[in-house]
Amino acid sequence: MNPERLRGVALFASLSGAELDRLAPSFSLREFPAGTLVFGEGDPSDFFSILLSGEVEIVKALGTSEERLLAVLGAGDFLGEMGLFDRDGRRAASARTRSAVEWAEITPQTFEELLHRQPAITFRLLREMNLRWRRSEADTIRDLQIKNLALSQAYQELQQAQAELIEKEKLEHELELAHVIQASLLPGEIPRLPGWQLAAHWQPARAVSGDFYDFLPYPDGRLGVVIADVSGKGMPAALVMAVTVSVLRSVVGPETSPAAILERANQVLHNVTPPNMFITCLYALLDPARECLRIANAGHCLPFKVAASGVEELRPTGMPLGLWPGMHYDEIEVMLEAGSGLLLYTDGMVEAHNPQGEMFGVSRLEASLEGRRFSPQVVEELLARLADFSGEAWEQEDDVTFVVVYNE
Repeated sequence: MNPERLRGVALFASLSGAELDRLAPSFSLREFPAGTLVFGEGDPSDFFSILLSGEVEIVKALGTSEERLLAVLGAGDFLGEMGLFDRDGRRAASARTRSAVEWAEITPQTFEELLHRQPAITFRLLREMNLRWRRSEADTIRDLQIKNLALSQAYQELQQAQAELIEKEKLEHELELAHVIQASLLPGEIPRLPGWQLAAHWQPARAVSGDFYDFLPYPDGRLGVVIADVSGKGMPAALVMAVTVSVLRSVVGPETSPAAILERANQVLHNVTPPNMFITCLYALLDPARECLRIANAGHCLPFKVAASGVEELRPTGMPLGLWPGMHYDEIEVMLEAGSGLLLYTDGMVEAHNPQGEMFGVSRLEASLEGRRFSPQVVEELLARLADFSGEAWEQEDDVTFVVVYNE
């Protein structure tokens, strides 16, 4: 495919000419006459498409009494994105051409590789999907209102109950999709380093989370370890989390120190983070050959080093990301000799309360690490202690996330 045809697509506006030249051969061109059912709801989602000309209708429950037109897409729009995040890899709706259509399609695997190379596209994709969800929600509510007006007065209570049930199910479905999308932004697997063990645990309090962690490998064998927490809860925190993941991945380079990474990320996030929101973030750069970590901290919970000699709370400090421009961050270096490890965590555990209103606290967490042989299994033990402390009726108040680095 000619790369020039991709240059006018808004989704790829940030791509360089070299990236477009690299991407273009992966697309296949296809043409369809008007009235063609390109794919049906429930079909395998085996390609992602960019519409180059013509119009395509996106239809739910095609051919049934519940058939509903979700959207009409035109030149420059994309379709097939839901299949990228659906675990079953199935189409969420049918696509039918309204006019003669030409489009370019690419396999989900190749598009996922592009997202890893160009994380900023993930944000654009999420933003467009969010707009489509909002439009779909508005259409659903409008359809329900029209149907409700058509019913008789005798069935008003039943109508209200049905409307509430539909809205609840729709919200649950959207939140489930948002959860799947968020989980896809986290590392797909834990890196393997000879002589080292790594572990991570991500436990959102709601369907979506402001917590995240990441592992960023360097060409020379070093490994960046990230843990962060966006202030606030719900969808706003989740969207800021997605942006922060993309920003951090984009500013990391082979010669970049943890402090420089946080400084660069802060400059970008200050311009895009909503007022009264911020991100706490700790970046640790593991050098397996030297058995040490360099750590910079942007207002995050202080990590613990656990060794045979005891438990030590490390004290790298700095302001959270996104609040003020021009911030600078200090670094500390920590040796992790064999048999010792590092515990990173978010505040969801230490700020949990028991039925008497007591907070778990940092001191209790530190005491939980004392007098034991450290290993990645410490996460399971800490979660069990939290469950005992909070009681069976505990409703999780905040996201709980752990990352463990252990030198065997």
